[in-house]
Amino acid sequence: MENLPQHRKALRLKDFDYSNPDYVYFVTVRARSLSEPFQNQILAHKVIDSLLFIREAKGIRLYCYCLMPDHLHLALSPSFLSGSVSNVLQEFKSYVTRLGWEQGIRGRLWQRSFFDYIARKEENLIAICEYILANPVRKGLVEDPKEWPYSGMLDQLPW
Repeated sequence: MENLPQHRKALRLKDFDYSNPDYVYFVTVRARSLSEPFQNQILAHKVIDSLLFIREAKGIRLYCYCLMPDHLHLALSPSFLSGSVSNVLQEFKSYVTRLGWEQGIRGRLWQRSFFDYIARKEENLIAICEYILANPVRKGLVEDPKEWPYSGMLDQLPW
């Protein structure tokens, strides 16, 4: 059998406007396979600082976030300044990769793309953010979500 090129499954919804600020997007961005670069506390703090900077500079709404040793969870809404969720994450990942290189990481920091879930108006966004914030508890890193230094709730949820 001839070797056919492998095509990646499309992760985004076809014809959906990912720049629409009226939606809340729950996003997971994974570090490259088999790596835990955010165990490095200096890099972890720089990732959080970068999130806060992009929130201010691009006007995104950042409802909650949780940085784990090998991935990042976000709940956000883009703004008209930021462009699409993909644009925000591409810029963020590129910048943080350069910060990782300064900390001695070689090569890629992140896996390609990201996973997203678009919330519906009837969903309980607080419960979803609480689930995200409890990730370190489920992984046995802390006993209480408030103990994890790399997570938080920032902007008021829209519904």
